Amino acid sequence: MIQQKTTPYNPVYYLPYGFALAVMIAIVFELRHMPALEYAGKAFSIWFMGFFPLSEIIVAVPAGMALGLSGLSVVVWSVFGNFLPIVLIHYGYENLKQIEWVNGWLEWLASEKAKERMDRYGMWGILVLTPWIGVWAMAATAKAFGMSGHRLMIMALISIVTYAVVIAGFISLGLAAAG
Repeated sequence: MIQQKTTPYNPVYYLPYGFALAVMIAIVFELRHMPALEYAGKAFSIWFMGFFPLSEIIVAVPAGMALGLSGLSVVVWSVFGNFLPIVLIHYGYENLKQIEWVNGWLEWLASEKAKERMDRYGMWGILVLTPWIGVWAMAATAKAFGMSGHRLMIMALISIVTYAVVIAGFISLGLAAAG
């Protein structure tokens, strides 16, 4: 009798499929309202703002709303831009440590004070602090402390999506009340 090898369920493996579906829905929705090239430029701008360490999701969502994109598109592209650094750091961490100045920065991030906070707050800290501290610093610090990459990805994604939806929702409510 041949036994089948079973692998444990890991929701991280399904993230690309969920994201692809969200992108397709956002694109179809937006292309009804604006030309494809205009949408592509705006979507790339929001993606880049979400990806760039000095702006991230806190700037990307309001900027996307100001550009006239729907809440769905703003959330999808800003979350994609903001989540990508976590994936890059997770899979490229060992290579990053070989660069001298980056290794110094990673050691500074992994200070005893930061380790104490990470131990105290753990996953709740990731949920609450990821958009405020920044995904670049959060992912690098979590990797420096040896946190599971899959748990980090799931918790950071939940955090980023939640903050993006809340920010977009408040902006939409404010615009509706003003106009």
